Amino acid sequence: MARTKQTARKMAAPRKTLRRQNTDLESDPEETTVIMAPDMDPEKLKAIEEGEMQAELKHIDKKFTDKGQAYFTETVDEVIPEQVNWWSKFALCLVRHTHPSDPSLIIKTTLQINSQHLKDILKDTIDSYPGCSFQTKDISIDKPYHALYHYRHELEDVYEASEADSEASSHLKLLLDFVDEEFKETIEDSDNFLEQGLMSYSHLWTVFKPGSTIYAPIYGQARAFTLQSYRYSCDPPGLDISLQYVDFDGEDFGTAYTSRLVRAFQGAEPINSLSAYPIEWHLNPDAVRQQLVKRGRKWEQHAGMDFCCYNGIALQRTPLGVSRYNVDGRIVVDTKTSHRLNANYSFSVVPFKPDIENEAKRRRIHDDDEDTGEALDLVPEEKLDLDPLTDEQCLLANAVVKGFSFSEKEWFEFFIDKVSSPDWNSNCFNQLVLTEAQKDLVRALVATHAQKSLGFDDIVKGKGKGLIMVLHGPPGVGKTLTAETVAEYCKRPLYMVSSGDLGTNSSTLDQRLSRILDMASTWKAVLLIDEADVFLERRSLHDMERNSLVSIFLRVLEYYEGILFLTSNRVSTFDDAFKSRIHVPLKYNDLTVESRKQIWRNFLSKMDNGAMQLDDAGYESLAQANINGRQIKNVIRTAKSLAQFHGKQLDQEKLQQVIKIQIEFEEELERGMTNGGDEHMVNGN
Repeated sequence: MARTKQTARKMAAPRKTLRRQNTDLESDPEETTVIMAPDMDPEKLKAIEEGEMQAELKHIDKKFTDKGQAYFTETVDEVIPEQVNWWSKFALCLVRHTHPSDPSLIIKTTLQINSQHLKDILKDTIDSYPGCSFQTKDISIDKPYHALYHYRHELEDVYEASEADSEASSHLKLLLDFVDEEFKETIEDSDNFLEQGLMSYSHLWTVFKPGSTIYAPIYGQARAFTLQSYRYSCDPPGLDISLQYVDFDGEDFGTAYTSRLVRAFQGAEPINSLSAYPIEWHLNPDAVRQQLVKRGRKWEQHAGMDFCCYNGIALQRTPLGVSRYNVDGRIVVDTKTSHRLNANYSFSVVPFKPDIENEAKRRRIHDDDEDTGEALDLVPEEKLDLDPLTDEQCLLANAVVKGFSFSEKEWFEFFIDKVSSPDWNSNCFNQLVLTEAQKDLVRALVATHAQKSLGFDDIVKGKGKGLIMVLHGPPGVGKTLTAETVAEYCKRPLYMVSSGDLGTNSSTLDQRLSRILDMASTWKAVLLIDEADVFLERRSLHDMERNSLVSIFLRVLEYYEGILFLTSNRVSTFDDAFKSRIHVPLKYNDLTVESRKQIWRNFLSKMDNGAMQLDDAGYESLAQANINGRQIKNVIRTAKSLAQFHGKQLDQEKLQQVIKIQIEFEEELERGMTNGGDEHMVNGN
């Protein structure tokens, strides 16, 4: 059905004056007496008197009497206190709201929707729009009527499908004519820009339809949002858009909110060059939608607590802004614990399931080893029982997850694209250079502790449930490697801390140690406190600060329920109270030739494509050098760099070359330690 636009002349036609003799604002419209202006059409007057609604836009003003009583009148120069019941007489009314104390001051202008046909059409066509309600009994739209502009095409489709010459059709035609006239220049200008894929700053609002999907990259990551609303901002100048997206707050999936500023610009700019724009203007909208949905599915899988690997840039929020770090290693994704320990940077979402009963979380066991039949997790991993996200929700999902880096010992936001599987090494015990009796003991204790099958507890419930192992011996003989092997065997991260992380001040040790044990317990991580001698040394009557450190350490460890490794080189100085708390003391001796041979095999077998091939005699020759495991690893790395520099393959000759340098360095150190006192005296003279 063709629709004829109303001309500007018709829209600006002089308004006729209708007066009511009854001044009661709430009187029955059927009792209204209407006085006809001299040139009013008699048929129109008859229709009005009979109560028939006219397909006409009536301009009226809301004014106030001297006593402050509000009334409505036609938009004319003279003051007419009598009132017509406009709402039942005309399909649309354009109402100017004047100031109570100054009738010449217009506060706002609203379009009042009176036609029930239009109310029903708007309810069905516009589900929601910021600042407007189309689901209520009375519908009014404040100027500048952007809702009607954004949905004009949908309303035109309804008009085209409506029954010709019906009352609903005539009322909708009236509304569309109003939209065409009101936005005539805007429609012409914006359509001209859109044909070229451009838009001017003044007309930028025309492409930002509330409810549409907005593409707005953040930190180089593609992101999609749902547009809530927009407004022009002066400081800084630009179009400030309010956006919503999908996030996880540690308990629920839900909706979160943010904003973005599209800065002001001169002339016309390509729409897809803006910092945010409707996703349909992307060069390949279908591909980017698929990419975002796929990423959202991966993000969904990491709700709750997950152990992963990460290699890439991570973000850390500080009072001074966002800092960037390069992280490479094991991480734990855990939004709930992050919010608990870093409350200043926590957030909440509006849950998709607001019902209280649905918010109750049911937890289910997640067994990573159900296919293998092994069950060596310290505690079965917990996953929140959440409803699956829809594709549209995955499209809007956040690009980052909150978690903790075990290498950096810091909380970060990790890009989900860079998160990968932890790739546990289940055969790690085979590569551990330790006596079979010691390896068997460690495996048995860890497995028993993981299954918690002993049914044995302290007299005071909760005490002494941990597994504390002290590893003592010279450096580089496998103490740290043992803790790493146990972590791999249990498929749990290794949380390694030192005295520098804990501090040597009693006022900070309690807080830091409690926090570290809290995190390790939450994640059931294997905790390694390296070089723990300073906290374990025997107390004395004269050093109160050391006594405080030891007492704090004893008290906190008493209630720790996880696996704890303590490494030390001076077990002879341990406080007596620690001796009864140690479950397994493992002594490491200097490496034998056979041990060194096995270490050489382990490291060289890990080289790319097995490039280094040695027979048993070659390994025997390398093992003659009296160096520890850490030094062997450093020798291989150095020799490999030397070979690459010369463009050759790593061979035994280059390994021996580096070993010789290492041994000379060790001999020089030993001579220095032997002659250190005499040299000091000579230098002192």
